[in-house]
Amino acid sequence: MARGGGNGEVELSVGVGGGGGGAAGGGEQPAVDISLGRLILAGMVAGGVQYGWALQLSLLTPYVQTLGLSHALTSFMWLCGPIAGLVVQPCVGLYSDKCTSRWGRRRPFILTGCILICIAVVVVGFSADIGAALGDSKEECR
Repeated sequence: MARGGGNGEVELSVGVGGGGGGAAGGGEQPAVDISLGRLILAGMVAGGVQYGWALQLSLLTPYVQTLGLSHALTSFMWLCGPIAGLVVQPCVGLYSDKCTSRWGRRRPFILTGCILICIAVVVVGFSADIGAALGDSKEECR
């Protein structure tokens, strides 16, 4: 929430507490001031995510085409992520809503997702070596 001061300053704050806001929330929730350092850190996280997406979008297509994937199959490969997200995200949300872990409802799923993503990135990075170990040859990739 941003509130304007009388002298042109803007105070940034975020609501804390349960409920989703709205009319049934019963009054105004307390606001916690956000320091400039935390705001910069939040921006750095968002910037890191955008940097990762830029690398993926610019480098993954040429890389998989050097592995022998045709242009049409490369386009299909880009559809797999959104389609998987359409199916997986509601399922993970359903299970995490019912989770009663001592680490919270979301943290186990976030940690599991991070580990799986790290494994997937390593597998993509070493896919040529994995393919060679499984019997692929460079002649089949052309």
